[in-house]
Formats: sequence, C-alpha cells, structure tokens
Amino acid sequence: MTWLLPDAVLTPTGLEEGLAVQIVDDRIAQVRPFSVGDEAERLRGKLLLPGFVNAHSHAFQRALRGHVQHGTADGRDSFWTWREAMYGLAETLNPDAVERIATLAFREMLAAGYTTVGEFHYLHHQPNGDPYDDPEELSLRIVSAARVAGIRLVLLYVAYARAGHGLAPNPRQRRFIHPSSDAVLAAVERLRAIGARTGFDVGLAPHSVRACPADWLRDFSTYKGIIHAHVDEQPAEVQASLAEYGRRPVEVYAEAGILSPRFSAVHLTHPDDREIDLFARHGGSVVACPTTELDLGDGFLPIQRLDGRVPVCIGSDSHASIDPFAELRAIEWHARALSGHRNVVQPAACSDPADGLAVRLLQMGSQNGAKALGVDTGTLEPGRFADIIAVDASRLEFAHARLLPAIVFNGSPAAVSDVWVGGRRVKTSVRR
Repeated sequence: MTWLLPDAVLTPTGLEEGLAVQIVDDRIAQVRPFSVGDEAERLRGKLLLPGFVNAHSHAFQRALRGHVQHGTADGRDSFWTWREAMYGLAETLNPDAVERIATLAFREMLAAGYTTVGEFHYLHHQPNGDPYDDPEELSLRIVSAARVAGIRLVLLYVAYARAGHGLAPNPRQRRFIHPSSDAVLAAVERLRAIGARTGFDVGLAPHSVRACPADWLRDFSTYKGIIHAHVDEQPAEVQASLAEYGRRPVEVYAEAGILSPRFSAVHLTHPDDREIDLFARHGGSVVACPTTELDLGDGFLPIQRLDGRVPVCIGSDSHASIDPFAELRAIEWHARALSGHRNVVQPAACSDPADGLAVRLLQMGSQNGAKALGVDTGTLEPGRFADIIAVDASRLEFAHARLLPAIVFNGSPAAVSDVWVGGRRVKTSVRR
C-alpha cells in the first residue's frame, strides 16, 4: 500500500488541493483528504494527473526521426514520398532491431507522461513476406519492448490485404500482408490468449479501406473487441474509396458493420458532414495525431465540426514528436487557425470555469484515450489502474500562471517528474 500526497490532484471537476491518493497493488484504492497520521510520500510542488494515453503508435517509425526532413529533388515531397522512406526502413529491420526501436520509443513515451500505448502493429513477416517460425515473432517483440520499458500495452494487430483497389502487389508491403481475413482473426485470437496470461491487451486494426477490401471488413464486423483503422487521412484515400465503392471511407465502414462505440478512426482529417453524422450516430472515437499530421502534411482535424458529438483522443503516430502536451494544445490551436476564433473546443464542466478548456483537453489526453483502447485507466478514481504522472508545478514556465491552462499550453515532457504504471514507479530518463 502506498499513499501519495501532492500539492493537488486533477479530479474530473478540476484541481483539488489537500487530497492524497492511495495505491493498493496496481489500483487506486482511495482519493480523499489527507489525514494526519497517515504515512505518505510527500510530493511538494507537484500535481498528480492521470497518465496520458497514446492511442496510436507505429513504434518502428521512431527510427525515421531526423532522416526525412529534407525535400525531394523535384520539390514535391509529400505523405506519399515519406511513405516510400518508411517502406525502405521497414524492409531493413530484423526482430532485434524492431524490439530495440520499440523499447526506445516506449521509454520516450513514459518520460513524456504516456502510461499506455496503443501500438498499431503491421510489421508481421520476414522481409520476403514469409512468416517467421513463430508467426507472432514481431508482435511478441513489441510485447517484450513494452515490458522492458514498463508501459501499458494494447497491441492493435493490423490487417493488410493489398496495395489498393486495382493496384499491382507492392513488394515493399510484403511484410504487412496476410493471405486472408481468417488468418488475421486467428492471429488476433492467439495473441489475445497470450495477453490474457501475460498482461497485455489486443485489438483488431484493419489498416484502411485502401488496404482492406469490403469483404474483409464484413468478416471483421463480428469481432467483439476494439477496432481501430486509418480513416480519411489523405484526400487520395477518399478519392480511391469513391472510385471503388462510390462511397467515402466512413460509409464503407458503416455498410460493413464496423462502426460502433468500440471503433476508433485514426486521423479523420478530411471527412464530410455525412461521415461525421454517421460517426456520431454509431458512437465511435477519433484519434487525432496533430504533430504527425503537421509533419506529413495530412491536414487538420476539424474539431469544431466534431466537438460535443464525437470523443477525441490523441496519438503520436510516426513519432516525429513524442509530446502529449503538444498534441493537446495543437487540437485547440488548429481549430483557432481554421475558425479565426479563440477558445474553440467546448470547455468541460468543472469547479472553476477558467479551467474548463484545459480540463477538456486533458480528458482527451487520458480518459478518452482509455475508452478508445478499452483500458481501465484515464482518471484518478478508486478502482482504476494506478497509472499516474506527477507534474512539477515549481518550474519557471508555470511561475505566476494559472496552473491547469499553463500545463496544457506551456507544458512539455520536461515538466513530468514521476510516472507510475499499475502503481509501480517507472524509471524514466531523458538521456540516451
């Protein structure tokens, strides 16, 4: 049993002083006023927040950092030219390299304040496309990396069938592709059984309507766990869907029976109003990855059209940056740039309305992500996993500031002083 006594705790209604958090085993047991006589670890100058949830990660892409920030000879660099560089990296990685890079990415996430990651994992096979002797070799390397780093893992196992409608097979995608939807579902069930024994969760991730045809999506509609997919990331993806089906991607998912409260659309940077209406009716979530979306030229999440209708959470995707504070404030700043107004995101109901916007954005960073990944975390309430971060409020950037808005709009991973995952303090380091 452990008691933590900070200066304040973030509750669903805002910051509250004088509260202590009791941890028993891996769960929060109590959050209540501290009583003299209780033995507690005093965290002076610090605030306790729920750990951030990274709902969308491609860990191996962390190895691209710094290597793709130069243009093509014709000056027309784009998402699609970046994708070729990513494929080139994917072709070179053996299992040891996959595990090393994932461990690095997960450690950086923990240092930044992420305590859970949804790993959208599509590097499955050997470079020539043949399965490993253990067909789940690379999935289990991701599991091992998460265990070594100490982060909570939801393995989102990606289904990939083809290069796209009417396109010839792309040899650079051989490591991603399965022969059938049944093969994907069988792999997911094998991994779920392993995860139940060893402590990680598994979800299903049809990569996109470009990579998964409608018959595969219909087969996946019977899956009872969480489902994530790339949706409307690039205009070309939307145009390809219209050419193949006469429908936009969200409509294709809806007709296949995929949309539900268990479904999360990653990016959704180019939806039309009908797609948003469909999404709102079916109750899914959107995973925004603003730093990657900026880096790749994807576009901007239209939060002002989603707000109040569709829950939004965050991911670091390609790991151009691993910084949950940057992701959260970008959601609001993008909305300001698009609308010409300030304070666009609807504030949360909280004890002090001046903190409402900050509380709402922090909820996107924690409890909305926990819902999207189906994990019992995201708030500091009894019964939840004790996934907690401490923010050092004594830092210079917070001096003479209103704390919660300053944490969101001026905070950075450097402000995260302590991290607990399942009640265990995790060693984090900003050094190599």
